[in-house]
Amino acid sequence: MDKNKGPLEKVINVIMWIASLSIIFVLGYLFYNSFRTKSDVMTNTLGKPAGFTAENYIRVFVNESFARYFMNSIIILFFAVVLLVFLSSFVAYGLGRYKFRGNKFLRIFFLIGMMFPVQLGIVPIFLMIKGVGLIDSYVSVILILGTAISMPVLMLTEFFSKLPNEIYEAATLDGAGELTIFFRIMFPMAQPVIFSVCLISSVSIWNQFFIPLVFLQSDAKKTVPQLVVKFTGNLFNNMDSALAASVLSTIPILLLFVFFSKKVLSGFMGGAVKG
Repeated sequence: MDKNKGPLEKVINVIMWIASLSIIFVLGYLFYNSFRTKSDVMTNTLGKPAGFTAENYIRVFVNESFARYFMNSIIILFFAVVLLVFLSSFVAYGLGRYKFRGNKFLRIFFLIGMMFPVQLGIVPIFLMIKGVGLIDSYVSVILILGTAISMPVLMLTEFFSKLPNEIYEAATLDGAGELTIFFRIMFPMAQPVIFSVCLISSVSIWNQFFIPLVFLQSDAKKTVPQLVVKFTGNLFNNMDSALAASVLSTIPILLLFVFFSKKVLSGFMGGAVKG
């Protein structure tokens, strides 16, 4: 540790290291146990394993059609993130680059939006989705998850507001219209922040259980978190399958963070909200 750091910063670093190592231990232990039989895990949890087997994973893929749940989650994730980036970048560009009456109110509105989960308004949302006939459709889940733009709007608004006006003025003098300026200049410049928004939002969307549970009723359209909960609902009988499914559901997001953590941090710094 850096000797120049203050006592409080050193304490925070120690706490962060402990938290990180704890998470790594839990993930490692989860992965380790996923290759053991159910009887071995339950009767000899902390002891030396009797052996390792890939049977748990084979069962999840063959008997439970994990690939189908996985593809459902991928479809929802992809289109929800595209919608979220499209909406949040347009809104943030307007809030960040233009001064108008109500600008501060709208920023506060999106800030407050981060404090209220979608579950609070699930009844009117359900009635609206049912009214347009989108129950048991991917579209319903994509629309709900893709419009959760409070955090992305705040990050991108701060980024756009920091860009020098000279860039906009030079593009205007060259005859570029608003859409041209946005898509060819502003949007590409915001890529680090947008990349961070995509990854952070992907975690929330990938792990989302409640919205697919409410709006996707047929088994053919259910997602990975619903499969995991299906096993954990009767954990003693499905311990082995639950461990394997949990590992498989964690790997995609974990790999994204391992390979793109630096870009996530740089994007957060670029879109950080001023104090």
